[in-house]
Amino acid sequence: MIDIPKDLADMPVVASVSGGKDSTALMLALREAGVPFRAVFADTGWEAPETYAYLDTLREMIGPIDVVNPKRDMLDSVRHRAGFPARMQRWCTRELKLKPLRAYHDTINGGETVSAMGIRADESESRAKMPVWADDDDWGGYVWRPLLTWSIGDVIAIHRRHNVPMNPLYHGGAERVGCYPCIFSRKEEIRLLPEWRLAQIEALEAETTAERARRNAETPGRYAHEHSTFFQTRTPGQTMGIREIHTWSQTDRGGKQLHLLQPIPQGGCMRWGTCEAPPTKADE
Repeated sequence: MIDIPKDLADMPVVASVSGGKDSTALMLALREAGVPFRAVFADTGWEAPETYAYLDTLREMIGPIDVVNPKRDMLDSVRHRAGFPARMQRWCTRELKLKPLRAYHDTINGGETVSAMGIRADESESRAKMPVWADDDDWGGYVWRPLLTWSIGDVIAIHRRHNVPMNPLYHGGAERVGCYPCIFSRKEEIRLLPEWRLAQIEALEAETTAERARRNAETPGRYAHEHSTFFQTRTPGQTMGIREIHTWSQTDRGGKQLHLLQPIPQGGCMRWGTCEAPPTKADE
């Protein structure tokens, strides 16, 4: 059971939902604690079909989930910028999620809301330093992280208590399910990408590289990097397209030897040892 902060008072609670395990656990934890809340999903336009279908499952099993959209979705933003998000230019989070979510909050109670987030401390060092409750100036309001001290075991347990399955992408070995793929995807996650997404990224790389050349012809030096690629390498001056990156993702450690047999995925529910999904009502 989560602790209810006294500062919560009667302010409306808005739960940010991504289709991932932690935000689903957040919805279930709020419901268990009897905390009224609205759920909202920021649609980047770059999600997997499985995630959109899973959100419909959550609507059936837990309750309504509103949807907000950015001014430009991922595809339109990439074409507008002639490039993809990068480690030092993470406009994707700001433009595709935070801005439309902030606008959604502003329509409720004059913007005096509590943003509930399914962030857990054991996900990263930076998240471990976050407070459970904060009046966040960067966000523009109150932020509540009720699952901050939860373990992955706690997250799995609440899914099982309520017979709510996890996003099926986890059962294919995915570690994260939002933004498919994310620019910070791990090697195995890249290896598991389906052909339709690889082809889409390949076409976008070619399209935006050509657009950079056109814009640089009009304004020399506008783009320092000639090639537009989804993933960045850590070697200065080196660029690799999605096909090269995907080939690398199929190699063993060191990136030189291809596996003779496709290895079994190690991420997602494989890592947690929970690849048997909780039963749904249809299975009972």
